[in-house]
Amino acid sequence: MDRAGPVDHRRGVTPAAANVRRLDLDWIRVSAFGLLILYHVGLAYAPYDWHVHSRHTFEWMREGVLVTNPWRLTLLFLVSGAALRFMTARRTAGQVARARAERLIPPLLFGTLVLVPIQSWIEALDKGGWSGNFAGWWWHEFSLSGLADGIPINHLWFIVYIAAYSAVVVLLMTRPTLLARLEAGLLPLLSGWRVVVVPMAYLIVIRLAVFPLIGVTNTLGHDWYNHALSLGAFLFGFLVVRQDAVWRDLERYRWVGLGIACLALPVMMLQTAHPGGGAFGGVPRNLVFAIDQWAVISAILGFGSLYLRRADSRVLRYLSDAVFTCYLAHQTILVVAVWLIGPLGWAAPLEAAALTILTIGGSLLIYEIVRRIPLIRPIWGLKPAAVGHPVAGTVPVARPDKAV
Repeated sequence: MDRAGPVDHRRGVTPAAANVRRLDLDWIRVSAFGLLILYHVGLAYAPYDWHVHSRHTFEWMREGVLVTNPWRLTLLFLVSGAALRFMTARRTAGQVARARAERLIPPLLFGTLVLVPIQSWIEALDKGGWSGNFAGWWWHEFSLSGLADGIPINHLWFIVYIAAYSAVVVLLMTRPTLLARLEAGLLPLLSGWRVVVVPMAYLIVIRLAVFPLIGVTNTLGHDWYNHALSLGAFLFGFLVVRQDAVWRDLERYRWVGLGIACLALPVMMLQTAHPGGGAFGGVPRNLVFAIDQWAVISAILGFGSLYLRRADSRVLRYLSDAVFTCYLAHQTILVVAVWLIGPLGWAAPLEAAALTILTIGGSLLIYEIVRRIPLIRPIWGLKPAAVGHPVAGTVPVARPDKAV
């Protein structure tokens, strides 16, 4: 951990902390998106209503998804908020709003008009809701009647939420006094053991009080539990990323978080597997879910801060630049791969390996192609190529605001 420089004890921020890159957060972000790809591959085999399914279904996937399901997206929102904080150190509120719009709107429009319709067309074919070609399906989706039923955005909901949460931050930036008070107010709430207990208590409250009423919809206007969770994580990352005192305590209590997580995970699995796991209105299940959620996140943040904060590498710089493009591409590639490979009747291990390789390899191949074509870089989530700087054959330098 970076100890250099005197500490401002009012805010727990070293002078260097405001602008020093957090390579641990880059590692966490890349790893979490990698887990997301594997998670989506797993959903093709899970007993859930996903977009397309393999002919193989495994009931144990109900418990298997719990390894990452409680915390993966929450961690991504937290890291995205932290990355945005570094961006604000160099820009005004207006500049941040413009940068976010330039980064998020082109890939959102492109994904909605091109990438997601491929997924929804294959899903409609697979489930018997459509028998025509892709052009006919696209026109059906974007006709007046199709638009009246809503436009599916599938995995792009994450971009919509990041854009909305970034707008909240921009509004906060117009109230610098309020922003400073929020940052300072978090320090006593998160000091020492409270860095484990207080966020965990918040997650428990919203899981018990809000989730049973609303659930998760991934629809921006009707997703209040998800906003309490994801916006809360986004703002947490934004407000604490420069607070060295909080990171010291996360490092200090990393084993506590890991220990709690190791106890909570098997309990969650037993609750899911047992017919009586939802007893007492689901309160015990939701309680353990929320406990596991922050326990894992706090452990990841603590270990990452201690061991990865300065762990730079060419691999990290490459993947940090590629990850947004891979996120945009991966689900469409996966859905197409399941649709094409499924009828071949391969054994499940071979099929799963093929889907994983095709999804990851295909996503990286798309990145390799689009990063070399300046005209299409923005619609694939890449910044425009700098004038006079080659876009091919180099490993780009990762920036603190790379996170979606």
